[in-house]
Amino acid sequence: MGKKARKTVKSIAAAVLLLVLLMANHTTVNYGSQREYKEAIAASEPLLAIRNITHEAFNHSIANPRSYEIDGFIMAGVIPHHVTAATMISGFFSQAAAFADYYDTVIILAPNHEGDLADVVLSYRDWDVGRGAFAHRGFVDDIMSAPAINTAISHSHIEIDHSASIFIPYIYHYLPDTKVAPVLLNRSLCFEGTTNLFRWLVDWINASGENVLLVASIDFSHFLTATEAMERDRVTAEAILNHDYRLIHSLNDHYLDSPAAMIIFLKHLEELGIAPQIIDHTDATEFLGPGLDETTSYKVIVGTRPTRIRLTFTGDLMLHEPQTRVDFNHTFSKVRPHLQSADLTIGNLETVLNGTFSDFPLFSAPDEFGYALKHAGFDLLSTANNHSLDQGVDGLLRNLDFLESIGIGTFGTYRSREERDSITIRKVSGISFAFLAYTFGTNNQPIPPGRDYLINLMRKDLIRSDIARVRQLADFVIVMPHMGNEYELFVRQEFKDWAMMMLEAGADIVVAGHPHVVQPMGFVHIIDSETNNSRRGFIAYCLGNFVSSQRILPQDAGVMLNLYFERIGANPPTFAAASYVPTWVKFTDASGREDIIILPIAKTLKAIEHGENVNLRQADIGRMMDAHREIAEIILGHDIPFADMREEYFISRYSH
Repeated sequence: MGKKARKTVKSIAAAVLLLVLLMANHTTVNYGSQREYKEAIAASEPLLAIRNITHEAFNHSIANPRSYEIDGFIMAGVIPHHVTAATMISGFFSQAAAFADYYDTVIILAPNHEGDLADVVLSYRDWDVGRGAFAHRGFVDDIMSAPAINTAISHSHIEIDHSASIFIPYIYHYLPDTKVAPVLLNRSLCFEGTTNLFRWLVDWINASGENVLLVASIDFSHFLTATEAMERDRVTAEAILNHDYRLIHSLNDHYLDSPAAMIIFLKHLEELGIAPQIIDHTDATEFLGPGLDETTSYKVIVGTRPTRIRLTFTGDLMLHEPQTRVDFNHTFSKVRPHLQSADLTIGNLETVLNGTFSDFPLFSAPDEFGYALKHAGFDLLSTANNHSLDQGVDGLLRNLDFLESIGIGTFGTYRSREERDSITIRKVSGISFAFLAYTFGTNNQPIPPGRDYLINLMRKDLIRSDIARVRQLADFVIVMPHMGNEYELFVRQEFKDWAMMMLEAGADIVVAGHPHVVQPMGFVHIIDSETNNSRRGFIAYCLGNFVSSQRILPQDAGVMLNLYFERIGANPPTFAAASYVPTWVKFTDASGREDIIILPIAKTLKAIEHGENVNLRQADIGRMMDAHREIAEIILGHDIPFADMREEYFISRYSH
C-alpha cells in the first residue's frame, strides 16, 4: 500500500473513531492508542457538565467561605467533597487564590465511588463552566502512556462522581487561569500501585516544570454516629501526622474513603520537606444539626511553604566576534531552564544593542543577541558600565528603546531626568525590589553637558540619596556597581569600602562587576546608621563572565547567583538564603569544531559520570573540573569533593 492509500485509510479510521466517540454516552477508551487523534477529538468533544452542586449552594459557599489562617502558599491540600461541606471547600480555594498567579495546574486525586474500570480513571474533556475550565490533556496523555499504571478514560465517571467534579467551579472561580487534571482512584489500588503512581506524579511534576496544586479529595468516618466518628478520626489523624502509610492503606470507609489519595498527598509533602497541618475538623452535624444517626467527618489538611521567590543574577554578558558565528539561542540553551525558572533574572549587559556588531574597544551587538537574551529568560539588565557610551548617546538611547520593545527592563542608564529619578522597582508575589546601578566611568567617552542623567556615575552623594529615596518604596534595595580591577581574583580595600558604604546607606544587596573573573561573595553584618540595629546584607564582588570570548583562565568561568526571599503570613519578607551555580563557556566540541555554549559545570560533570555524551574534549572536561574547584575555593573557602557535587551550592559563610 502506498503512502497516499495509507493516508486515506488512516483518515477514514480517524473519522469513524471520532463519530463513535461523539455518539457514545459512556466512553471508555485506551487513550494511549489514540494519541494521533487527540487534538481532533478534543476540539469536537462535548463539555463535561457540573452536576454535583447547585448555583445556590455554590454562591452561598463563596459568599461564606470558612476562614483559615495559613502561613505561606499551599503546595497541597486535603479537602472534603460533600456539598454539605461546601464552605470548607470554598475556604480552602479562597486561601489558594492569594497565589493564583503561581499555580499552573490543579491535580485532583479523588475516590472512584463506582470502584470499577481501572486503578486510575481520567478524562481529557473540558468543563462547561463560565468560559470553560480546561483539562490538562498533556497530563492525561502522559499518564495513559505510563506502563506501570492501570488507566482508563471514562468521561461519565469523572462527570458524575462528585468526588472530583464538585471542585471544578471553585477552581474556575478562584484559580481561573489554571488547568485541571481530575484523577479517580479505585479503592482496590494496592500499596505498590499507590507508590508507583506517586513516583510517576513526582517525576511528571519535575519534568513538566509546572507549579502544581495537589488536591486530595477525601471524606472521613462514614456511616457512624458523631461519637464513633470522633474516635475513628483520632486514629486517622495520628496515622496522618506520623506518616504511617501501611496503616492508612489498611483503613476502610469508617476511617476515610481514599487511602491512596491520602498516601500520595503525604508522600508528596515528605518529598517537599513539608509537614501536614490539620487546620479544620468537623462533621455533618455542624451543618445539618445534631441527632443524625449517621454522619460524615470532614478535615482540611494543608502542606504549605513560606512565600519563597528566587532572583538569579549572572555575570557579564559580552559579545565578541567568535560568538557571532554561532546561534545565540544555542549558546544559552543549557542554562535557559535555570534562568527561566527564576522569578526575576538579572544580568549585566556589557555591550550596546545598536543593531549591528562591533568588537572591542567600542562594543555593539545586533538585535538577535537581545532576542536571545529575552528567550533565555532575562527580565532586567544593568546597563551602567564602562561600555555604555561605546556607540555614543544615540547608541545608549537605541539600546534602551530596543530592550523596552522586547520586554526587558533596564536600570543604570536613562532617556530623561524623570526616568532616572523614577528608579526601577519590581514586585514579585507581593515582595518589592528596587534596582540601582552605577559605573566608575565610560572609557573616556564623554557625557554631553547637561545630560548627566544618561548614566549613573559612582558618586557617594548620589548613591546615598538614591538609596534613601527608594528605601521607603521597596522591601529590598539592590545595587549593582560597575567597579573593581580587571582580572584580579582578590578584592582591594577601596572596593570593599564602596560596597559597605552602599549597605550602610540602606541597601540590602550589592552585586558588583567589571573584573571578568569570579571574586569572593557572602553575607555581611551591617549596623544601621539610623537605628543602630544590626542586620544582614550580602555582597558579591564579581560573578565573572557569563558569556564572552575571553579564554585566558579564569575568564572562561562564572556563576549564576541565586538569592532567595521569603514571607510568612503577614510578617515582613526576609532575605532567606543565597546560592550559586558555577558555569563555564565551552568553545569547541569534541571534534574541535566551534560550539560556543554556556554549561552548568556540576550538572555537566555529573552527566559525564553517568556515561552521557556531552560532546567535550578531555582537556575541556579537565578545565571544567579545575574551574569548579577554583570557584568553590573563592566563594566557599574550600574545595568540594566530586562525590558531593550538585548543581546549586548554598553560601553560608560571612565575608568581609
